[in-house]
Amino acid sequence: MKKLFAIFFFAVMPLAAAVPPRGYAPRSLLVANAYSQEIQNDRADAYHLSRMQNRAMIWRFYRAGYLDAVPIRTSYYYLDGIAPPYRFLRPWTKLFLDRLSEEYFERFRQPLRVTSLIRSVGEQLRLARWDPNAAEATGPDRSAHLTGAALDISKRFMSWQGEEWMRRVLFHLRQEGFLYAIEEFEEPCFHVMVYPNYTSYVAELQARAAVAARTDHPARLDRPAPADRDERADASVRPRP
Repeated sequence: MKKLFAIFFFAVMPLAAAVPPRGYAPRSLLVANAYSQEIQNDRADAYHLSRMQNRAMIWRFYRAGYLDAVPIRTSYYYLDGIAPPYRFLRPWTKLFLDRLSEEYFERFRQPLRVTSLIRSVGEQLRLARWDPNAAEATGPDRSAHLTGAALDISKRFMSWQGEEWMRRVLFHLRQEGFLYAIEEFEEPCFHVMVYPNYTSYVAELQARAAVAARTDHPARLDRPAPADRDERADASVRPRP
């Protein structure tokens, strides 16, 4: 029985282990600053991530295995307003979306609404014509969406509890160096650029799950423990601060 519990704990709840201790997550936690675009582009350059020049390049990268296709709908998330040529992500970012959305759904019984994935230079230029807040398509401050490593998760229809949980998760993973996250307010969403080393984080959790299964008890993580059943119930009814 202990072995079954260990397997479940590490296989199903690994993302929750990244959640900081319960507490109020202020809206200022993930606000962008003057260096946000530069930071994302520096990381993209450090990982040698190409920027997508056009749809043909996106398709070529997908055929070569450098991008994963993203289904328009799953049990845990759905795409809204994303044209078929842009329903792709880098494999590690797709992994992040799959894990984050499943954990979010388990907690709040609501699928995530995803409003942006990969973009080409042409698509970014088109977006900038009607959205003054859109990042540039070229230069040192160009959009991270061009790399295929970034996505936008809409806050529309999210409960305040869901928004706070998302802030805490993204802030912690940003502090750990697995991604860069910004909370946007003009177009309410969480913008997330996931780094390739996120796969190492997942591999570490899976390795610890294997150890726990062999030793008949869960291995301790150096990260905060997931919320227990009572804490989840409390979060669902706690009044707005």
